[in-house]
Amino acid sequence: MNDKKNQRSKELLIGLRKITQAIDLHSKHLLKTAGITSPQLVILHELSRFQSLSLSELSKSVSLSQGTVTVILTRLEEKALIAKRKSDRDKRYSLISITEAGKILLQDAPSPLQESFAESFQNLEDWEQLMILSSIQRIVNMMSAEKIEASPFLVAGPIQTNKELPK
Repeated sequence: MNDKKNQRSKELLIGLRKITQAIDLHSKHLLKTAGITSPQLVILHELSRFQSLSLSELSKSVSLSQGTVTVILTRLEEKALIAKRKSDRDKRYSLISITEAGKILLQDAPSPLQESFAESFQNLEDWEQLMILSSIQRIVNMMSAEKIEASPFLVAGPIQTNKELPK
């Protein structure tokens, strides 16, 4: 009986490791092919849906803090993939928009990993979705990770102000 439980634990840990590696491999592929990170790609995708957005609107729509989005926007602006301009209505606010270079990059960039994952997940039956969600929530609990802040992006490591994020 104990051997079966040990084997199941190993299989679970291997599965978790494979998930982590798949996320890491996708992040490396994105960086190599498009020269941007997954969070940068998600922000570009979101900006491509609108003429322009304020920092707070963008932060809400991508479920990231304004501080995190500010760091990501700085990197995107350095690459001339986004542009900021002062709001006509209130000069204290900036509006952010994607540039032509950003639009061109999006055409050639792979889609964010969470898009294909979400599509596959949504194609499952309700009972399968609930079973997976329940299992993942249990794993989060078993790892005492309930209080860890997370956003709906499949990326390796923290999203925010990493010094080692490529410019």
